Amino acid sequence: MNNNDLLVQTARELAARLSNAEIDRASFRAQAIELQNENDRLKKQINDLQDELGKQKQAKKDQSEVAPKTVTDDQDTSTTETEQDPQANK
Repeated sequence: MNNNDLLVQTARELAARLSNAEIDRASFRAQAIELQNENDRLKKQINDLQDELGKQKQAKKDQSEVAPKTVTDDQDTSTTETEQDPQANK
């Protein structure tokens, strides 16, 4: 092979490598964009779950702060069944 043929062959090989490199670069870029979108979606999902957890914790806290019902002084707690229904024990 003479020098011109070698030069042409080398140029073709370099062009093919460049083409493959461009294809790879485009593929990697597409993958990076896809992964970035998935990352953003997962971050949003985490934030939504954290907000929901915060709301649940607040609701639980609010619920525990509600005073439990107690017997008031005007309620009779010593009432027996016979006092309520005299016929019940006969």
